[in-house]
Amino acid sequence: MWTNTNFRSILLPAGLLLAIASLYWLNHTELEPNEEEREALEQTILGRYEMEYEMTHDPKTNTIPVERLLEALQIAEMRRLQKDAHALPIFWEERGPTNVGGRTRGLLIDANDPTGLTVWAAGVDGGLWVTENIDAGNPNWRNIDDFFDNLAISTIAQDPMNADNMYFGTGECWGNFDAVVGPSLGVWSSIDGGENWERMPPINACVNKIVVLADGTVLAATNGGLRQFNPLNNTWPPILAQGLFANGNFVSDVEIAANGDLYAGVYFDGVYRSTDNGMTWNPVNTGLPTSGYGRIELACAPNNAATVYVIYQDTANATSGNCLAVFGTTNSGAMWNAATCPGSFGKQAWYDLILAVDPNNASRLWAGGVNLSVSNDGGASWTAVPGIHSDHHAIVYRQGSSDEMVLGNDGGVYRITDGSAAVPTPMDRNNGYNVTQFYACAMHPTLPDVILGGTQDNGTQRFSNPGLSTTTQPVGADGGWCFIDDDNPAIQIASTQYGVFRLATDGANFGATIVPYVSDPYRRFIAPAEYDADSNVLYVADTIDMFGRVTDVGGGNNLTFETVSAFGNSRVSAFAISKVTPDRVFMGLNSGGLFMIDNADQNGGITATNLNAPSGNYLSSVAVDANNDNHLLISYSNYGVVSIFETTDGGATWVDVEGDFAPVDIPVRWVMFHPFDSTQALIATEVGVWSTSQLDGADTRWNPTNNFGLANVRIDMLRYRSTDHVVAAATHGRGMYTTDYFSLLADCPPTLDLTGMVASGIYIAQDLITSDGTVADGSKVIYQSGETIVLQVGAMPDQGFTAERGSDFWALILPCDTDDNFAPDPAEELTAGEDEYLDDPPNEQVLQPDPPDLASGREHLHCYPNPASFIATVEFDLPEEKFVQITVLDAFGRTREVLTDGLLAPGIYRFDWDASNYESGLYLIQARTENSGQTVKVFVVR
Repeated sequence: MWTNTNFRSILLPAGLLLAIASLYWLNHTELEPNEEEREALEQTILGRYEMEYEMTHDPKTNTIPVERLLEALQIAEMRRLQKDAHALPIFWEERGPTNVGGRTRGLLIDANDPTGLTVWAAGVDGGLWVTENIDAGNPNWRNIDDFFDNLAISTIAQDPMNADNMYFGTGECWGNFDAVVGPSLGVWSSIDGGENWERMPPINACVNKIVVLADGTVLAATNGGLRQFNPLNNTWPPILAQGLFANGNFVSDVEIAANGDLYAGVYFDGVYRSTDNGMTWNPVNTGLPTSGYGRIELACAPNNAATVYVIYQDTANATSGNCLAVFGTTNSGAMWNAATCPGSFGKQAWYDLILAVDPNNASRLWAGGVNLSVSNDGGASWTAVPGIHSDHHAIVYRQGSSDEMVLGNDGGVYRITDGSAAVPTPMDRNNGYNVTQFYACAMHPTLPDVILGGTQDNGTQRFSNPGLSTTTQPVGADGGWCFIDDDNPAIQIASTQYGVFRLATDGANFGATIVPYVSDPYRRFIAPAEYDADSNVLYVADTIDMFGRVTDVGGGNNLTFETVSAFGNSRVSAFAISKVTPDRVFMGLNSGGLFMIDNADQNGGITATNLNAPSGNYLSSVAVDANNDNHLLISYSNYGVVSIFETTDGGATWVDVEGDFAPVDIPVRWVMFHPFDSTQALIATEVGVWSTSQLDGADTRWNPTNNFGLANVRIDMLRYRSTDHVVAAATHGRGMYTTDYFSLLADCPPTLDLTGMVASGIYIAQDLITSDGTVADGSKVIYQSGETIVLQVGAMPDQGFTAERGSDFWALILPCDTDDNFAPDPAEELTAGEDEYLDDPPNEQVLQPDPPDLASGREHLHCYPNPASFIATVEFDLPEEKFVQITVLDAFGRTREVLTDGLLAPGIYRFDWDASNYESGLYLIQARTENSGQTVKVFVVR
């Protein structure tokens, strides 16, 4: 059964961007390129934020308007619900890594489990997970829902009096541009111990921390004040916000003392205390810093209500991001005593900053920044805790235990069972917790399971096994673009941040640096690159008006740099290698231009041709037709711009092929042609992979292809392997995925007979599929045949083909002849499923149709006025007789009203729709015929 997804609104303030950009420059000079100082490389965070801003900001507003992701999620869900036959039925297989985690801010030891072994964890891009045995060497992590509207979860909490009541907050306020950070996403709740989750009313802010008081009251520390949920009117009014303090309303932390007192840390402002469940607040800053700080984190001693600790982020120019100070109080904040900052704390306290206190020892204090430290004397002295990943965000004790802990950092989840030891021993507990953030990938040409992938925080990962599997890490730091030579796959290339490229000539050991680190000016944090396997040349985006090349890779490794003044003070942002013309490379620019570089391997001998690309924005990807250099597809990754263009004449003319993707308005990070038909394409977006079965200018139709297996997650790169037609998708938050869909298309047996329990996957035959099998609850199955599908009925009710409730099952009539145009015939689509109509019977009150003067021959759906408050007109132009259903859907994809459902003669139909019966918000008017579907967005304003 198809499931609905809730939708939220989001926004990133420009001020945060500017603060991050300035911090980026302050920290940039500390980078060192060599392997001996790899740890310093791993500590660098800020560079990627500058890169993300450049790639995604709306050039009209100079902000990153991620609230538009809300509408993208709505549209994606609607098109999934439509089961449009134009959508490629790709089945994606999750590959892992199963042994590498990712940035984790939300952790909870479940009070419902008396053993304390059930742990909930939340990745900032990977959603909500749970394991019931954290002490197992390989915990069985279970992903709760890949289609939450917001996979960026930052905090998890539980009602202390009723542990079945649980909450998680979304949005990452600490500068993660690839997360959903803004308003109207807010908080989800569960009343059954986490089995089912529903979104609470919008909170209109990014949530840093949730706590639940003894009476069940829910508080949320947000970048819009400290909010308290009011169940009487379903709102989140601020109880600590503007007016009480002078320097803003960004509440970075809220904690509950053992006696129920509340303490809140306010960014740039100070510490506040409430003794009446948040009704009133007073500053408790005597002895604390008065300036020079930003983020504040707190910790209360569980066994001593009067003992509280606070740690400050330094904001002074020379030391910005350091720990400014640690203080403690033993009298509930009446007076604070200075402690010391841990050594080697790192300069990212705006990003990674956390405190925790032993439940039974008020002097045992933990502090996490880049590194992790513990103190036995209230912060007077510190001991470093080794053996754990850097960048710490969460430290959680099991209630009442001084030894059992879980920790969250940029490497995922760690377990400690000897927390009271002088030097505790952290244990990696990431097996199966797949929230890894990939930037790039490369596939081995002949070993089907060997894949390289560059990741944020976790270096370059190597896959070597089939299915969902573990990886190894041949190169550390932050991983970037990577390559495996098609002709000699022993030649492999991996990169780290700021464009340091390393070479392996034995397929394993990346010992040689072929592109070294440079500073002032720097390369991009993750430097775009491409590798020409035919000529053994690596191309690398360098600084302004320059690209680098390494010729004779694996031999002389000759590095040279080329200045191209025609780039016009721009940087290379994308590469594509011609498969037709040797040493021809297409280079896109961050200013939107596209150049064709001939003789690209020749130092000083290139020819640069401006292909007059149509946009002045960040060109994120170029795809070249494998058989025709004049046929190109390019993408732009900024919000608020046309994202996809096509040329068939080498750039003489460009055609906007965004089509019905235009309302989606999210970054497109990658484009590729369909492997067997260059009139079709796939794109990588912030909401999975989308595809079109026909590039057709303004009439191009795009549909999500992450219905089966892939999450609502950002995709950074798609790679195609010609030897077996496998496509890999590098996600930024849910690991690596591959599909053998195109392999199955190429093989395509004449017939298939499927019996018994049918495993999740796609089954393709040229002529006939017969099946009396069972698609079980939770399984995802696609049958695709070029001619006929027979779902056999048995003599008894429990015999014959069955698609159980809770399964996802499609049966599609689509050709698999790779020599023919692959566009499907929607009229032949056969699906099995269940649609729900929730409210009113069809409204058949239709005006007399106008004369059918419909020269365009196309169906059109309109609604006006828009926004609507009272009676609106829904108009549908029908050029030929068809069965037509027109429905009104809410933002959750639920049918609210059916305007018509039946056979209509050709004409222009107008239906009255009474918007006054609807609450304010976004609705969708959907018109469906037997071979098409259209949707328009309508806003109701009351």
